[in-house]
Amino acid sequence: MGFAVLCLFAKEDKMLTINSPRLRTPNSLQNTQSITSTYEKLASGKRINSVKDDAAGLQISHRLTTQIAVKQQTLRNLQDGISYGQVADAGLSELTDSLQRMRTLALQAANGSNTDIDREALNEEFSQLRDHINSVVANTEIFGKKPLMSKPEQETNLDNVPVLDEVFSNNVQQGMSSGDISLGLIPAGSTNIRIQINDNGANDDLNLFTQTGEHLVGQDLSSVQSRIEANLFTPANGYQGTETYSNGNLFTGGGFNFPAVNSQTINGMNFTYSGNGNPSPGSSNEEIFIDNVTEPLLLTVIGSGMFRITASWDSLGSLNSSSAESSDGPMMVTSTDQAIGEDGYIIFEDIDASAGSLTIEGITISSEDLAQNAIARIDTALLRIGGFRAEIGAKMNAIESTMRNESNQSSMLSSANQRIEDTDFAKVMAEKISLDIVQQAGVSVAMQAKDITKDGILSLLGQLE
Repeated sequence: MGFAVLCLFAKEDKMLTINSPRLRTPNSLQNTQSITSTYEKLASGKRINSVKDDAAGLQISHRLTTQIAVKQQTLRNLQDGISYGQVADAGLSELTDSLQRMRTLALQAANGSNTDIDREALNEEFSQLRDHINSVVANTEIFGKKPLMSKPEQETNLDNVPVLDEVFSNNVQQGMSSGDISLGLIPAGSTNIRIQINDNGANDDLNLFTQTGEHLVGQDLSSVQSRIEANLFTPANGYQGTETYSNGNLFTGGGFNFPAVNSQTINGMNFTYSGNGNPSPGSSNEEIFIDNVTEPLLLTVIGSGMFRITASWDSLGSLNSSSAESSDGPMMVTSTDQAIGEDGYIIFEDIDASAGSLTIEGITISSEDLAQNAIARIDTALLRIGGFRAEIGAKMNAIESTMRNESNQSSMLSSANQRIEDTDFAKVMAEKISLDIVQQAGVSVAMQAKDITKDGILSLLGQLE
């Protein structure tokens, strides 16, 4: 009997016949594996489900997946940096508001229409606002850091200078030589310090410096700045050796007034100073009183003669006294996925916005003169706060720019990884349909061949009869 030849078209327009290799038994396992693979791709949505699917592609995909994860973490780090900047700026904004109100009160107190009682009432609010500044600084916190009071540990050579009680006996006069040297160290925490000299007409002058080279009390030395920086600002004298002479807060005493009566508050310390005694006929004395020392001070008597000096004190602080301020250092925000060296970070530098750092610690408006001095101090503090806010804003803009760049990179990497890893559903579905047709055709042909073989045998047996 005759039969029709089954013809089917499969993938790539190849003719499928009864004798097609696709229908031969040894290939049935391969067909089954191919069908299983297409089902995996369709079910998972992934083109690569095991290394045998695409060894090279799998390696590339893994590398891209790592890069994507790193980019996402970098973005989260940058978001933390934005939060840090926002908290710091919010604190500085509160300080700005307080300082502006303090300036208004100081301007009001400087007006001659006010009585002493009026100024005392104004000073009450003024003092509360001044104390509020330190409270804001201390309570502004994020991620365990205090953005407005972070200060790095400062290297110091103060140990090279003897403390006051190592050089002087309390309230006992002694003779010494003047020069560009640190005679003694007055530690922070010392109280009621009094230094008095008699230079015997040799024009020796009392001076007090901070360890950073800031000239607080004495006569202006800007005319000999290079000499001071070369000879006085050395490690042996308690400095780092890189300081620049600064007299922005210098108190000159307001003219000679021995015994000293004129006072000025600097960095939270109230100084009463006689001024330079030498221009005054018949006067060779100078003296300085300090009620409470808030930071280490270096005593220097500059000149070229011999003098008699008396130092007295109620108490001397400790050079190694612990600071109440945080020393957690700058906030470093990762700006690249490498985060190696300074180039890998956007750094929020340390900010010290305390009242002492802003040079408004201890200022009052209880008199017209003090109110005028307070206005100048507050203006300087506002300028410094403005500088802090400008710096923080610039860092936040840099972080946002970096975030946009990192986000774009992450998106591009994700797209590249999807092209390698994800299933092309149209293509896989076409392959699945092709394999289904081949499988069904194979089963159909095998059944027909079985029937043909059975009929042929029966026909031969019938002819034998």
